[in-house]
Amino acid sequence: MTSRISLIILILLLGLFRPVTGQEQPLKDYADAHKDKKFCFYPSTLRMINIKKNPDFNELVSGIEKLLVYTLDSTAKADQSYTEIIKSYQEIGFEEYASAYGGETNFFLYGKEEAEDNQFVGVFKNDDEVMAFYMHGNIAWQSIPKLLQSFQKGDVMNIFTLNEKQFENDPDDK
Repeated sequence: MTSRISLIILILLLGLFRPVTGQEQPLKDYADAHKDKKFCFYPSTLRMINIKKNPDFNELVSGIEKLLVYTLDSTAKADQSYTEIIKSYQEIGFEEYASAYGGETNFFLYGKEEAEDNQFVGVFKNDDEVMAFYMHGNIAWQSIPKLLQSFQKGDVMNIFTLNEKQFENDPDDK
């Protein structure tokens, strides 16, 4: 009897966590076939890239539980199939927060805010690259302009320009 109750509680708990991970699945499915790189950030890793310890940046990222960023391949850019991500999220109840398109730049931001579960997805395309992201958590959108004004070059590490080869083991270092 006790093992049945434990099993039921376990199933219920697993069921509680499914909606959170399920919302990132459309982006993950698309990105698995079209990604060049994938980055996953949590509050601690976001604070680590804040080299100058800018308090505005730390405040902005403090409510983020998880941020997934994908740089997408040239196929995604060429055929503009990244727009399918947005359609998938619209179908599951995400609302448009912002969009900008024209020329070589496109930007889409969609969100789904609930009492304890805020989620956002977005795509940014410029003439050089396409990036898609999924964010779970709270962010103070109104503080972004203040943050941008306070940034100086070098305040935050640009992880997208890191050279992967510098992290590979050199066989001569033994």
